[in-house]
Amino acid sequence: MKKNELYIYIPLSFALLLPVPGRFAYGLIIVFLLYLMSVCGILFKKFAVKFFNAELSNVIVTIMLVSLCILVRQLVIVFSPLIAFVLGIAFFMPAFTSFILGNLYSSSSLSVLFELKNIFVKCSFFCVFALVFFFIRDVFGYGTISFPSPNGIFEIQIFSAENKILPFSFLASIPGAVVLLLLFNALFFKIISSFEIIETSRVD
Repeated sequence: MKKNELYIYIPLSFALLLPVPGRFAYGLIIVFLLYLMSVCGILFKKFAVKFFNAELSNVIVTIMLVSLCILVRQLVIVFSPLIAFVLGIAFFMPAFTSFILGNLYSSSSLSVLFELKNIFVKCSFFCVFALVFFFIRDVFGYGTISFPSPNGIFEIQIFSAENKILPFSFLASIPGAVVLLLLFNALFFKIISSFEIIETSRVD
């Protein structure tokens, strides 16, 4: 991934991850939604461009993605009403993120397979980022690791109340999530910069 592309991930990480409670269970759902919306967004775009003009195709893609999001939310309500309630408006954020990651409003003559491969790579990078973020907040902020369940979330206790690492419980709060995101973004900038230096030295 190029360094300039990473600038896109910074606002997306704040827009998508901050509104979601810091539990790994909710992170899994958000990651699944992001993959689904990104892949379907590419397919919807190819369909819309084929049958409609450029202006109308953008509207069609938006309507289809929002409709898909509503449909999936109804399925989540059937599975666990509590999860759907807790996620609230954040449930629709992966649809917005998929527009940015997949450039769904921009025209492209590339093949479907190429665009799907491209969005899979971009989405995977962001999803690993998100899962690590939720994992750290869940384990150190709440002392648990959680998974989705019909009753909301199923928790596996990692730290008991007596053994909980109190300074890290700050990560369970929104200010703690902001600090963690800033640290994560700084770390990824450093990693990407290091890879670019290595690639440049190889070319030379």
